[in-house]
Amino acid sequence: MPDSTEDRTAERVRRFLDAGYPDARPVEAAVEGAVYRLGGGTVAKVWEHRRGPELQRMQRFYADAADHLPFDAPQIIAVEDIAGVPMTVERELTGHPLAGKVRTDEPEVLPEAVDCLVGVLRALAAAHDVGEVRQLPVLDEERPLWQGHSSFGSALADLIDRRVGRCGERFAAHVTDFDGKRARLVAQLRALPGTTEAVVHGDVFPETVLVDDDLRPRALVDYGFLSTAGDPRFDAAVTAAIFPTDTEHAQEITGQLTARFADEFGYGIDDLLLFRAAYAMATSDAFAPGGGDEHFAWCASVLNDPAVAEALSR
Repeated sequence: MPDSTEDRTAERVRRFLDAGYPDARPVEAAVEGAVYRLGGGTVAKVWEHRRGPELQRMQRFYADAADHLPFDAPQIIAVEDIAGVPMTVERELTGHPLAGKVRTDEPEVLPEAVDCLVGVLRALAAAHDVGEVRQLPVLDEERPLWQGHSSFGSALADLIDRRVGRCGERFAAHVTDFDGKRARLVAQLRALPGTTEAVVHGDVFPETVLVDDDLRPRALVDYGFLSTAGDPRFDAAVTAAIFPTDTEHAQEITGQLTARFADEFGYGIDDLLLFRAAYAMATSDAFAPGGGDEHFAWCASVLNDPAVAEALSR
């Protein structure tokens, strides 16, 4: 049995070769699994936390997205199995990650890059055919986020209740008044009025947006991490904060993007801060059980942001 990432990758490449993909080679590790280029304009994605029926729902959602989004979504050609691990064979999308076209080590983001993000968020907010994406689980859960719920806010509140218990003690040691913030956040989420559901990608940032040479969006990739149906303010809140993480001017850039998205779409700043706090609590241990990694530290910093604390206290 492969006992390291390198061993596992080599084993999977051998299996791709045996399955008739002579040009198979690893490309990258994405949030939901590893990606391999197969040749002939196709790639394979090996999923760590998804099963065949879920991937078939994803396949149908991608087909729907192709009709409702002005840029490409992945297209699943087949759902297969490799050594007991679910795999999708997908059409390889064209374009370059927006991350390679912008700099976040300066206080001002290239206007064309901000316009690109605005266009992606606008398209997602206008995509209201959410039947299949509504059935998807999020993170490493097995049940759909919406199961047993009639509102996005209620579904998010329950997600937080399920997940925070696994790293609550660590949060309490790093976040001021964590228990109070958690209680107020969950209460505000449950009290949110219903809105028209749209496609929520859950992880829109420069690595997942593919663009052309003029920074126009060509494709949006890496659905699945927190993809669901819900309030489009969620994507705007998350995108503004995760765009510039781990840079000297992160706080300034987040403020600029938050203000731009609020002005562009008529969103309330407090609503964006509320959804940003929800993302931080829900995903804090997404990459390390119990938290403790860089993502957890970022989530804690979001919850310690005085503006977030003030929004949760209203």
